[in-house]
Amino acid sequence: MSQTDPIPAPTDINALWLTQNLGLNVSAVSAHAVGTGQVGATYRFVLTHANRDASGPASLIGKFMSEDPVSRATGIAQLSYVREVKFYQHYGNTKPLPIPTARYAMVDEATHEFALLMDDFPAHRPGNQLTPATLEEARLAMLAGASIHAAWWGDSGLDTHAWLNGSQAASGMNVDALFDMLWPAFCARYADQINDQIRATGEAYLGRINDWITQRPGPRCLTHGDFRPDNMLFHEADLAHPLVIVDWQTAGVGNGATDIAYYLGTALTPEMRRTHELDLVHLWTSHLLKAGVPKADTQSLWDIYRRDALAGFLMGVLASMIVEQTPRGDAMFLAMCARAASMVEDHRSFELI
Repeated sequence: MSQTDPIPAPTDINALWLTQNLGLNVSAVSAHAVGTGQVGATYRFVLTHANRDASGPASLIGKFMSEDPVSRATGIAQLSYVREVKFYQHYGNTKPLPIPTARYAMVDEATHEFALLMDDFPAHRPGNQLTPATLEEARLAMLAGASIHAAWWGDSGLDTHAWLNGSQAASGMNVDALFDMLWPAFCARYADQINDQIRATGEAYLGRINDWITQRPGPRCLTHGDFRPDNMLFHEADLAHPLVIVDWQTAGVGNGATDIAYYLGTALTPEMRRTHELDLVHLWTSHLLKAGVPKADTQSLWDIYRRDALAGFLMGVLASMIVEQTPRGDAMFLAMCARAASMVEDHRSFELI
């Protein structure tokens, strides 16, 4: 396998390809589309091993470019495909993390065609953005977040990668201009589905998002960037993998509190978040400390968490307007915006910029 090898399409993943590229002695393969992602196309490949006693995987998950032209163009423009593959090439398989192991990760940086084959967790249940997370799911998310954030806490090497969101080596994006352009379209599309709190939040941040991004304080670490239930697989009885984090198309470098604010602000109902967020944020910081993060680095994380309540709202507005529109997507983005807007108001987040 080399960078000059052609990038396989889903239809190329057959028994011969798996034998030649992954060393699996497979006699048959069947493919089925899975997942609810809107930027990539995801398939489950069910494998029939030539040797019944083989210890290889029963199935694999494969990710490829979206088949929708709008979503595909977004994935290319946002470097989403390149970013996810490079995350697995540089970080994904190098430390114990709550993520799938990648068995094949290749991308053509000229065309952005890519293929990513990973271990499957068919017994796990996918999270659902439309159903508020349970307290146990939220606790597992805090522990997973801590393990990811602590793994490269304060690592200056993160800022050498131009493909990582927020990296000092990456070209800056004028998010104010993008938000100013898409916010009126968002309001027009969803009209009376937008409550006063959503409108007030969007208006409060017009012309202020670049400042919010550039002023992010605190120690830097690897971040997921889209840390929410749809990108999580749960199986509480699996002690080795009770939660698996997937979809690393938004991987970046920043403050881990942003991921935590994004999750708690969009995955929980406002009532549940208000009741449990202090304990949940403490659970996250306590596990950072257990993983070796200096105590001094955790002192300001609550204020950063409050400040970054905007993260989920911003994703809800922008993503809804640049990917394929679907009924589920509309409901999901509106739920994200409504929950995050409540968090912004509760913490008066815009005053912390």
